[in-house]
Amino acid sequence: MLRISILAAAAVFCGCWGGRFIDMPGRVERMETGQERVEATLDSMGTAMARQENLLRGLQAQSGSRTVELVEQLGELTSEMQTLIGRMGSTGSAMIASDTVRRGEQVTFDEAYMQYQQRSFATASEGFMSLMARNPDGPLADDALYYAALCHEGMSQPHRAIEELVAVAIMFPGSERAPAALSRAAAIYGAHGAAGDRRRLLELIVEKYPGTEEAVLARDALGG
Repeated sequence: MLRISILAAAAVFCGCWGGRFIDMPGRVERMETGQERVEATLDSMGTAMARQENLLRGLQAQSGSRTVELVEQLGELTSEMQTLIGRMGSTGSAMIASDTVRRGEQVTFDEAYMQYQQRSFATASEGFMSLMARNPDGPLADDALYYAALCHEGMSQPHRAIEELVAVAIMFPGSERAPAALSRAAAIYGAHGAAGDRRRLLELIVEKYPGTEEAVLARDALGG
């Protein structure tokens, strides 16, 4: 299924040359979202505690029917506080679970990268692709797909490597890997005598990523 998605991304790239990349939704940083929820919960708790303090002062200063009313309001505030504490607890649990997932993904990536460095490309590519399949929108997905492509290049599979490198730029256009992936794909094209395709990618790098080192090298390769 993942391979089909990558092929589809590459097909879109080839079919829409000269146009704009498809805008992909930004990847939500789950840690930041969780932090925002915790902060919002704490703000709500602070407000509730302030109201509770005011009610207690009122209880000390008044008596009679007014006291009964204040006691009822205090009970409502206690329930509200319990609800807020419950929300905070569930948010904390979600953040811990998310952290555990991220640690597991990092371990998978690190093991695959070690295999890549040892030139065990087949084993490394399996690790990178499994990570990509598990969480295609995760923080390591762009790196995983990029290195999977380099593994396939090392396994003498240039066509697949190009597909995956181009897919990096399409699926993760804001990633720092995107211009590097296009540059590598251009180099593979050049090494196999596809001068027109190589030039096309170099021009794209200059257009889409003008401030990058890859763009400087692409301009030089294009003759200024």
